[in-house]
Amino acid sequence: MLFFLTMLKLTLLVLAAIVLFKPDVNGDVWQNERRSLHGLQLRASTFDYPPCMSRMKMPSGNYSYFGICHDILTWMVSYYKMKLVYVPANATQIAKLGIVPALMEQLLNKEVDFVPYAFAPTPELWQQADFSIPVAIQYYSMLQRWPEETSRLTTLVRPFSLTVWIAFLFSSVVLIVFMALLTHFDRDLSTECNQTSFTDAISRHVNYVITVITGQGNSISPKEKFSLRLVAGLWCLTMMVMVNAYSSILTSYLAVHKLTPIVNTLQELAARISETEVTVHYGTEQTAMFLRATSGTHLILGNSLRKNPKLLVKGGHIFGGLQNVLELGATFITSRVVVDYLLALDMKSHPNCRLTSSPTIPYMDYSSAGLPKGSRYNAMMNYDFQYLWENGLLPYWLKKYTPNVDKCMVGKIKPSGRMTPFTLDDLSSAFALLGIGLTLSIFVFVLEMMMLLKLKWQKSHNAIAH
Repeated sequence: MLFFLTMLKLTLLVLAAIVLFKPDVNGDVWQNERRSLHGLQLRASTFDYPPCMSRMKMPSGNYSYFGICHDILTWMVSYYKMKLVYVPANATQIAKLGIVPALMEQLLNKEVDFVPYAFAPTPELWQQADFSIPVAIQYYSMLQRWPEETSRLTTLVRPFSLTVWIAFLFSSVVLIVFMALLTHFDRDLSTECNQTSFTDAISRHVNYVITVITGQGNSISPKEKFSLRLVAGLWCLTMMVMVNAYSSILTSYLAVHKLTPIVNTLQELAARISETEVTVHYGTEQTAMFLRATSGTHLILGNSLRKNPKLLVKGGHIFGGLQNVLELGATFITSRVVVDYLLALDMKSHPNCRLTSSPTIPYMDYSSAGLPKGSRYNAMMNYDFQYLWENGLLPYWLKKYTPNVDKCMVGKIKPSGRMTPFTLDDLSSAFALLGIGLTLSIFVFVLEMMMLLKLKWQKSHNAIAH
């Protein structure tokens, strides 16, 4: 029995050793493939398309490269122990056809071994080249000008909607007339005022209503009829609610600057196409989607691009889209990475936000690097790209070039944390109301003087006639 137990233990140990120390066949294959690349050249396409890749001319005449795609290439040549050779893409072809066709031409002509561009592979592109596994998910947003503040001249009326103001004015007039009728037709209602004509009653109750609304305080004699005191009490209760609601909302409108709405969806952009045109990169799949559309929102945006070909950004340069936004007031539809990069770049050179962006729109694609068709190293590069993604290097490099831009995101602006005095712009509506009142007062004064002069002239004329 002991012998059988001993043999069972030995068998289990042998099986465990086989499982634990089994050679990694695939690992050996990849290691051999990597070793075969040592010392070879990695011909990579180069282009000017930040934040993927940017270039800067040095005093020596050579170019220095930086960007997310450059970081990927640096990692690759270090990992594979290769020599990096940049092969510039044809700038004329990029300007003429767009950046994607120009880069694909490099792959088709076997000019490069790797294209570090965020392709969105389509069936047509797959027929021409191979692509890496998706290295990122590209979300899209709309870059646009920072919205203007709404006018402060209407601040005094904005706390209530038009229907509330109409109901308020109508109820005030009805109350004044009703109280005047009670006073006029029942001469015993007031013992303090001898004149009870309808005009006098109107004047008296207008004064009462205004003092209640403005919180100046007023009273009705307890000797007045109960029906008059009842309606006056209900009016005071209603005005307590109205005035407190108005004051609270008015404070918010004065303290918080209200901005005009920005474009948040493609549907809103299509509806406001007369206010802000659309601008996109030429030669991308998204642009082709707009231009191929036969109905709906995409057709409206496609028609806008056909009418304004200057808004098709050519040359593969994102700064053309930025220029269209700042100078023409257009809305730039591009990847979220590019939007954040442009926002961060503009924030460095301008203390105040000149740009903002919409939230992500319901459009996304997967980004992959371009590889030669049928290359023996494609499978190995895909295997290592998976390692690159899982270790968080890609998000880390991305964060270097797209820092926090919440400061210029409408709806994400945080309060400054300090008290600031109201400016003349904040209280412009109150001074505007005062100006209107003074103007009307002068106008009425002039009319009164004219009437007075007319009466004097008539009296003098009648005296002369007699």
